Amino acid sequence: MNSGFPGAQSPARLVKVLRLLTRHHVQGLSIAELTAQSGLDRSTARRLLMVLAQSGYAAKDAVTGRYRLGVEAMLTGLAAMAKPPIFEVCHPVMVSVARRSGDTVFLIIRVGDFAHCLHVQPGSTVLHAHSLMTGQIRLLGQGTASLALAASLRDAELEQIYQRRRLDYEAAGISQERLMDMVRQTRKRGHALSVNLLTSGATGVGLAIEFQTAHSAHMAAISVANHDAQMDALHQAQALQVLREELAQAGIAQVGGGDRVGR
Repeated sequence: MNSGFPGAQSPARLVKVLRLLTRHHVQGLSIAELTAQSGLDRSTARRLLMVLAQSGYAAKDAVTGRYRLGVEAMLTGLAAMAKPPIFEVCHPVMVSVARRSGDTVFLIIRVGDFAHCLHVQPGSTVLHAHSLMTGQIRLLGQGTASLALAASLRDAELEQIYQRRRLDYEAAGISQERLMDMVRQTRKRGHALSVNLLTSGATGVGLAIEFQTAHSAHMAAISVANHDAQMDALHQAQALQVLREELAQAGIAQVGGGDRVGR
């Protein structure tokens, strides 16, 4: 890449800056913050930001002056969503869980303040009325796997998300007090449980999982759902056992019981 900016040819430095922008996309980063977090000097950090901005991978907020991911970064992310690495790892698990339990299995990942449904694996008992389909987005905490994912976050971060999306949560009938109460119960229980939370007549159980790549760890969640009549307490326990067994066999770490959370 011929950027025209001396000293900006280091791929490793560009990747470092892009990764920091990704982590702080919602609130954005100032040049001073980027300098402090990257360990780069101010002039180098600024040059790298200009390279990313010129190519569309970074964008400067006209009001705050802070930098976030640009349109090209978004398009890259959307293209990767078509077949992300976590799908390759989790799909065999979902197929086995659906076959062994007969339930519908959902794979959810976090995208900013929301939970994105990557895949739905139908079981032998078809859950016709389920309201979450592949590609759809829900608020964090809205739905079984989404609740498991929300419970893996720190309270302070979750509270910030609620404040940013207050109108959306209130429209969904979820107050901040209710969200935090559901999260606390999920942590105490060690898994998410929802009854008629998104779909009337459906019950689900779910677990947050950690997916490790070469450079960092990523959070996701898997849930298992069925009709209320079939998803009694015994079936819930059996479905969770099957899910935990399949995850362990695949070498996928489970996150639960407040392992990563706190103020």
